[in-house]
Amino acid sequence: MADVPDRRPTVVIVEDEALVAMMVADTLADAGYRTVWSPSGGLGAWAGRGAGVVPDAAVVDLRLANGLDGRDVVRRLREQCAGMPVVVITDLDRTAPEADLRGLGGPTARLRKPFSGDHLLGRLEGLLEASGTVARPSRRAADAPAHAV
Repeated sequence: MADVPDRRPTVVIVEDEALVAMMVADTLADAGYRTVWSPSGGLGAWAGRGAGVVPDAAVVDLRLANGLDGRDVVRRLREQCAGMPVVVITDLDRTAPEADLRGLGGPTARLRKPFSGDHLLGRLEGLLEASGTVARPSRRAADAPAHAV
């Protein structure tokens, strides 16, 4: 039996806190998305995950370890994939200079930590629908039929 290509939308998660990244990945996977975790924002994180795999959207923390700025990560992602929808997650108040999202292009949405999985999905799905770049999954991954190996 030939391998069936995975057509689920791919979301790259740029989050240095493993527990937060796992929660985001689990929430997205349960909703039918394919996820790739890149703790430091390395743009090659999804290379080698299969030919032609390019993320459809991203969830990016603004404040990353080792002084990395999530805004720079968003800019680099959009150099690779112009117009990529990005949900920016942060514990910073929106008035903090480090939380300024101007100049990042769009579509971009802010989500303040702590957040629920439903809020994350709502923001991501809103960006995907508004951008028209990719359709959201048509059903939850748990509802998908299992494939024989």
